[in-house]
Amino acid sequence: MTGLLALHFACRFQRFDYVYLNAGIMPNPHLNLRALFSSLFSRKMIRVFSTAEGLLTQDDRVTADGLQEVFATNVFGHFVLIRELEPLLCPSDSPSRLIWTSSRSARRSNFSLEDFQHSRGREPYSSSKYALDLLSVALNRNFNQRGLFSSVVCPGTMLTNLTYGIVPSFVWTLMMPIIWLLRFFTNSFTLKPYNGAEALVWLFHQKPESLNSLTKYLSATTGFGSNYVTTEKMDLDEDTAEKFYRKLLALEKHLRVTILSAD
Repeated sequence: MTGLLALHFACRFQRFDYVYLNAGIMPNPHLNLRALFSSLFSRKMIRVFSTAEGLLTQDDRVTADGLQEVFATNVFGHFVLIRELEPLLCPSDSPSRLIWTSSRSARRSNFSLEDFQHSRGREPYSSSKYALDLLSVALNRNFNQRGLFSSVVCPGTMLTNLTYGIVPSFVWTLMMPIIWLLRFFTNSFTLKPYNGAEALVWLFHQKPESLNSLTKYLSATTGFGSNYVTTEKMDLDEDTAEKFYRKLLALEKHLRVTILSAD
């Protein structure tokens, strides 16, 4: 499918200046009520509410290709698409941009190079978002000299169909007074998609050469509803990013051989 899509693009366009990659499936999310109530009386309350740390677990599935569904959708599918689009993304005259949607919930503790598909864990969403952070860093390391630059953004906590699907809507209604109060203590509750797009729009207006590849750009909203962009140094190292990139290349090669053999 990604090969056909890339061929379609190649027939229509000579180059891509910007590619925005957004995938964030969270299948069958479960709210950990025990963690929720215990966080209400802990020093980590604001952090837990702003990042959902420890609050959500998911039941992942295996695809027909033998991949973990969250990893395949949030990470690997886009990786293969970018590989197919390389001729359109690495021009010689001016830079091209990749911008990935990451998350404040991307945590090193939920990711392992030995289990980068997170088949043995319960937080595949967090793992996949950390994997995107690693991939962005590795792409910069391998492609900046060819004119391709990659960045990651986080839209913050927004109320969308995804979040409404985690718990019933009446629970969100009951929680809204608390959330509005927390906005005066943390900037991550953007709540509306318009507010969440702040960092994305800001990035599109920056020169890619001036951006730090180890920085995540986050949409933020004050307690009074004003939007702005803040930054966060990603909790990773370039060697791990490169090792992960090599594992993705090996997985891509393996799947291509497997598919060709099946055909």
